[in-house]
Amino acid sequence: MFDIGFLEVFLVLIIALLVIGPERMPEVARKIGRLTGRVRRFVNSVKQDAQMQETLKDFKESVDFEEQKKQIHQISNQLQSGLDFNQDLKLDELQRPSFGNENQNEPSNRSQFNQAPTQPDTKEVVKKTDPTPKSPPLETTSEPKQS
Repeated sequence: MFDIGFLEVFLVLIIALLVIGPERMPEVARKIGRLTGRVRRFVNSVKQDAQMQETLKDFKESVDFEEQKKQIHQISNQLQSGLDFNQDLKLDELQRPSFGNENQNEPSNRSQFNQAPTQPDTKEVVKKTDPTPKSPPLETTSEPKQS
């Protein structure tokens, strides 16, 4: 950026020392340091803002919001047309499934595989007892006692 060497900086410091004087030189150096720090922070914040603005601009250019809205609207219309059951279903053709309990008096032309099984009557179920006898518990042998 600036082509300043060591000799140029040394020459500026000597002239500043002669003009300002040795008593006020530390105070001036502190003020110059604070000023350069503020300038650096300001320049860095401007750079960050410029980079952020450029990034936002690139993002807006890469994403076309209007095109995205059109695609979402098309998908919404397709879903609505796909979920419209009134046009496709004919309710007169639908029949309720029978589970073998209805119309038992009428003869059925269906095979046994198309009918649901009948439920067993709970009055006919009899409890069975366990036919195996229980054996007494095994005795453990212990060592004989010595007297």
